[in-house]
Amino acid sequence: MRNRTSAGTEPSSDSGRLFNPVDRCWVCGGQTLRRYHRCRMDFSEYAKQDPELHGYTGEQAWLVQCPACGFGQPEALPTLANFFDRMYDQRWSPGWVEEEFAATCKDLIFRGILDELARRVTPARRRLLDLGAHAGRFMHLAQGRGWQVEGIELNPRTAAYAAGRTGAVVHQINAQTMAASGRRFDAVTLTDVLEHIPEPVALLSAIARLLNPGGWVAVKVPSGFSQWQKERVRSLLTPSHRMSLADNLVHVNHFSPRSLALALERAGFCNVEIRAGAPELVPPGTSRLRSAASNFVRLAVFAAAKLPGARHTPLALNLQAYAQVPDTPR
Repeated sequence: MRNRTSAGTEPSSDSGRLFNPVDRCWVCGGQTLRRYHRCRMDFSEYAKQDPELHGYTGEQAWLVQCPACGFGQPEALPTLANFFDRMYDQRWSPGWVEEEFAATCKDLIFRGILDELARRVTPARRRLLDLGAHAGRFMHLAQGRGWQVEGIELNPRTAAYAAGRTGAVVHQINAQTMAASGRRFDAVTLTDVLEHIPEPVALLSAIARLLNPGGWVAVKVPSGFSQWQKERVRSLLTPSHRMSLADNLVHVNHFSPRSLALALERAGFCNVEIRAGAPELVPPGTSRLRSAASNFVRLAVFAAAKLPGARHTPLALNLQAYAQVPDTPR
């Protein structure tokens, strides 16, 4: 029988260990990591699809924060082979994927990124790679702005749909493999992607190798501290609300403005700028009044988060970063 143990608790032997401890900060290398939130794991929906993944149901995992740089991460990672690939092996229906492409809820984010990249990249250099392309909506909007686009998307269903709708190449390989192939772009975008992948500096280093000299990366992530504070407030104001933050370790990287800048710098980027990120808006749905009220609040908080210094406060629920590969090797 396997020795079941909560994350961060050492089992009596290596046999059957469900988690391996992580003993250093993935961004700055600090070894003083403090617990701040316990995540629940529930893979009930995978009972038939992946019984081994379902076996983690009922386990708990701690998030820890590095006081040196403010970065948050898991105290331990699951030992199950390809744990994250298996968790994201979601077999969506064709209709759902089509709805994802048509959805406009992230267009405020997407258009802001395209506006900024247009200011930073000359019209003669417009080759863009969207990492985590999903159903291809951002690629589609970028094509409308004159970019030559390609994507990386590991889910075969969304990758095929994105390629079909945009006519662009969508690679089903990781960034490290693509960087080794010698392909280069003038801009790389990651929108709500970097928070899902352990060891973020390694991924950012691969992205730096995917860029031409002087090229730009645009990274949008949730702000870890602000999201935690938001969940605390919601649970205090609404007793029925269960505080949830990265359950199932769906988010393994919880960035502060400082740690996001440091991660980019350590990956070899320069001219790093961190600002408050735009929110995802709520579609009209069944109640236009409720969605309009929700969007009013989201946009008001975003406007406040753009004030000088406010990106370091709980108002900045998301972070948007831009950084450049040096024109000449360092």
